Amino acid sequence: QLAGDLTDEARADKMRQVLLGISQYHKHPYRRPEMPAHVVWQEGQAKVYAPDVLRPGKPILLLVPSMVNRATIMDLMPERSLLRWLWGQGVNACLLDWGEPTQDEDQSDIESIIVRKLVPAIENLAGQHGGPIHVLGYCMGGTLVAAAAQIAAPHIASVTFLAAPWDFHVGAQHLLTRVQFFAPQAGPRIAEKGYLPMSWMQELFASLQPDSAAQKFADFAAMDQDADATNFFVAVEDWLNDGVDLPAATARQPIEEWFIENRPARGQWYVAGQVINPASITCPALIITSHKDRLVDYETAASLHRAIAGSSLIDSQCGHVGMMVGSKAQENVWQPLAAWIARHS
Repeated sequence: QLAGDLTDEARADKMRQVLLGISQYHKHPYRRPEMPAHVVWQEGQAKVYAPDVLRPGKPILLLVPSMVNRATIMDLMPERSLLRWLWGQGVNACLLDWGEPTQDEDQSDIESIIVRKLVPAIENLAGQHGGPIHVLGYCMGGTLVAAAAQIAAPHIASVTFLAAPWDFHVGAQHLLTRVQFFAPQAGPRIAEKGYLPMSWMQELFASLQPDSAAQKFADFAAMDQDADATNFFVAVEDWLNDGVDLPAATARQPIEEWFIENRPARGQWYVAGQVINPASITCPALIITSHKDRLVDYETAASLHRAIAGSSLIDSQCGHVGMMVGSKAQENVWQPLAAWIARHS
């Protein structure tokens, strides 16, 4: 697909550029700095950290990432960190890091993750704050937050769903189609290893746009290797390649119950003995999605807006990762989010 209708010579040249870009990426010296942070809550592998000690009188916002990739996308680089930018805006932004789920028995399935990790983290921060806190869920983390917002409602001041899927059977269904194709391969891998390796998910995501996956390395080969843009490329690529293995049930349940059976949107997703229904969310709710998101389709995320009465909706016009760290993220996502937190604090 990358070569298209090129001649054999041009096709070979293009492939050399791709391989050169991959080689330059592996040799690039940039490494994400480990910035000091304060752990404000920890249970097993999961922990919540903040850039500094929590400041009295400032609102607390818990950032909940997906479980497929590391939490570091919310704190990617000093100049591309939603966590630290919000901190500079007067918000006690805290980041939930899932750690290594396969090494934590309380992350063995989705219900345990919500009931034994996410809800206790929210309750603990609310206790430290002396009142309800704000919670934001990104991608899969947003789906988890929908359940936590129902179970831990007294402790939550507002919820924000950032590129968070809910109705998996609406819209263009790019990701759903690939999950349906790859799902038969997941079972044997889980049976063999006892968990779903991150390589399966990397293959799945790469299959969404196989031409762009190669093209980005061809473009990287032509970049000034000392420029700030190359550091950013390496930081994002390192994050993409640093996925985590998922316990068997933690992987199997979203594949089967969310994507294939669409239980959340059909009112058939049970957590802690209750059906999770976003219509029950009464606190202020903000849904941030995008027509440019090819991973979580606009309609898939916007379904939460239709389900939650009085919720607000923003079309960020950014890609899935771009909403977190792209060139328009601060203007189109971070600033509206900070204003939202200020209005509801």
